[in-house]
Amino acid sequence: MVIDSSVLVSNANKLDKCINKNEKQDKKDKQLYNIIERKVKKEKHKHEKPRSRDGTLKECKRLFKEGASPEVLTKLEESLREQEKYHRYYVQCFLPVLGEVIERSKRISNETKNQVISEITKSCLSRYNEQDSGYGSDFEDGMNGISDSDSDFEDRINGISDSDNDQLLNAIQNGNNRKFRKYLKDCTNVSGITDKKGNNILHLIASLKKKQKLKFLDTLIKIANEKNLVQLVDSENQEGKTPFQVALINKIKKGKHDSHTIQDNDNTLKFLAKLLKYGAKLSLPTEDLEKLSKKQNEYYLKFLEKLAERKPEIKTKVEEVIAHTINTPDSNDNYQLHLAIKDNDKERFEELLQKGADISLKDTDGNNALHLIVLELKQKRKFEFLNIILNVSKEEEKEYLKAQFKKAINAENTAKQTPLHQLFQHIKEKNENRSCTDKKFEKTNRYKALKLFLQNGADITAQDKEGNNILHDTALLKGEQKISCLKLISSLVKEKKISEDQLSKAINTINGEERTPLQVALIKKAEKGNHLSQMKTICDPEKKHDNTTKFCAKLLEVGADSRSLKLKDQEFHTEKYYCTLRHLENYSKTPQEGKVKAKELRKKLEEKYNVRTFSKKCQRILHKTGNGFKAAWKCIDPGRRASILLSITVATTIITMVTLSCFQGQIAIGAALPIIAITGVVCLIVTLGLSGIRKHMKELITDQQTSKDNLPTATQPENVTEQQNLANNSAEQEVQRSSNQLEHTESPATKMNDISISRQLYGLINKPSSLAL
Repeated sequence: MVIDSSVLVSNANKLDKCINKNEKQDKKDKQLYNIIERKVKKEKHKHEKPRSRDGTLKECKRLFKEGASPEVLTKLEESLREQEKYHRYYVQCFLPVLGEVIERSKRISNETKNQVISEITKSCLSRYNEQDSGYGSDFEDGMNGISDSDSDFEDRINGISDSDNDQLLNAIQNGNNRKFRKYLKDCTNVSGITDKKGNNILHLIASLKKKQKLKFLDTLIKIANEKNLVQLVDSENQEGKTPFQVALINKIKKGKHDSHTIQDNDNTLKFLAKLLKYGAKLSLPTEDLEKLSKKQNEYYLKFLEKLAERKPEIKTKVEEVIAHTINTPDSNDNYQLHLAIKDNDKERFEELLQKGADISLKDTDGNNALHLIVLELKQKRKFEFLNIILNVSKEEEKEYLKAQFKKAINAENTAKQTPLHQLFQHIKEKNENRSCTDKKFEKTNRYKALKLFLQNGADITAQDKEGNNILHDTALLKGEQKISCLKLISSLVKEKKISEDQLSKAINTINGEERTPLQVALIKKAEKGNHLSQMKTICDPEKKHDNTTKFCAKLLEVGADSRSLKLKDQEFHTEKYYCTLRHLENYSKTPQEGKVKAKELRKKLEEKYNVRTFSKKCQRILHKTGNGFKAAWKCIDPGRRASILLSITVATTIITMVTLSCFQGQIAIGAALPIIAITGVVCLIVTLGLSGIRKHMKELITDQQTSKDNLPTATQPENVTEQQNLANNSAEQEVQRSSNQLEHTESPATKMNDISISRQLYGLINKPSSLAL
């Protein structure tokens, strides 16, 4: 078989050409792939969509002309699917513009155009229908060189049907105002056209960006009649939002606001102002308001205020919406007024009140604005914020605000505490601090805040979870603060700010431990003392006007039941309780009924525990001592009384000086005792006289000698009898002698008393000597 070599050469050449062609094809495909990938994965794009004169588009057009495969577009789309950011840009921004450029090109064959468009359609179809593609305005379309025919191309790759309704919706989504106008003119049911989510034409227009929404709205207003416009404005989508609300929410939730100052030429502001002409609802749904952050809420309010400036006729309505917004919690369940308090923002607080903030609204803990003012603010800020509430409104609104204040001040939180209870907790905490107690309570901001609360309707009968009302809390205060608080309440009763019935009820209310305010004060005092069972003598400093006594007397004066003075629990029967009863008994401002009850209870305690005060025991001892001195004084010779008194005075002075010197360390105790003893002996000698001492000594020796002689024959009882007789005889002689001396000055009755006392005195003198024998 003969093989023609020329044929082989020819086939070899053809094969080489095919290989070269395939290599060139692969090279061009790779170039196309890399060029587009670099464009798509670029970190920042100058424009949302590439311009028609973009360098990458020109390179793509050249490579397709030179034979690059359109299948590269599909391969690249598949490779980018896992990279959401790049895939979205590639499908939604790059491919539609590439398709338009290829379709307009005159240098690319129709076959290649069809292949490219087919590949673009495959890549775009699955994604493009799911996105809102309202990019660019008519002006931007002109800059990009995109005509109505270009938009027809977009319609084809989006897979939208040829029906007029779909074409109309598609024109809005693509931002094509010319096509929108074209299809709108032929539409017979403007208000009935909706997409799958229930959005009508105006909902879609409200979602457009920048000036697009204004241009489309102007077109709609020109073509549609007023009836259709009213229906469109009032219509809600499946999420329950009107077109006005859609535009407003999109504006509020915009990523970043350069400033909280809204410009007069703001496109959304103009758009919403036009919708208001057709009855648009200003307010946002509550669920949307609750999702707004603090900053978004503030921006929303400023936007509404700016809208009211633009449309003065809706000012009243805007004010109502602002008030509703302020009184709706944000995404963190915080009210704007509460945040202003926590931030200590006085200006913001006042501004919110002027706009209609409700002070009675409660947070998750049940605290309203007044609770938070007491809890969160310090020192004078409490009083300042409270004053703002009462003075911020206009004259005609003050009565309403006072009623709102009264409602808020008597509201309980989850711990069953009113703002008044929390204020008293703060007062008690400060009361424990000595530095705060020393200050004049009436000059403190705590006192001013308390006065303001009581003047504006605070209920003094309100009880906390432990059953304590304001008077129970007052009874626990230290020092004069309890009296100041009670005087304040009493003065407000006189001014008719607090009713007498309310005070009477509060005074006699029992708490959870079944104690009245009077008993709470007594127990607080009683806890400081020792129990009466451990004492026989009570040292009472006689402080008749201590604070507890004054407080209890004031309670009794304004209507407290005197039976509350009795503490049934024996644990509190202490010296302090006993002394308080004595003070109330002797205090001039204690009502008579209270004095009688205090005396009765005091006597019962004395009988039960057999106790006396130190002062009473001293009085009894002094009384007995005085009687003894009187008797002794009468027995002394009147002529010697002056010298005896002088000697006693000198001896007492010396003993006192020596004792003090000993205590101060100037004299040792060993030296002090002899001095005191010698002084006493000298005083005794001077007092009795030397002759008297000799006489008594002789009598004593004689008695002793007689006793010794009679001891063997006499019994002990007989000796005692004789000694008593001798003592009696001596006493009678001495009395007779004294009687003769005083006969000219004293009456018979006085003489008899002196004789009796003298007998007792001599009996006591002689008794020890008898016992000694």
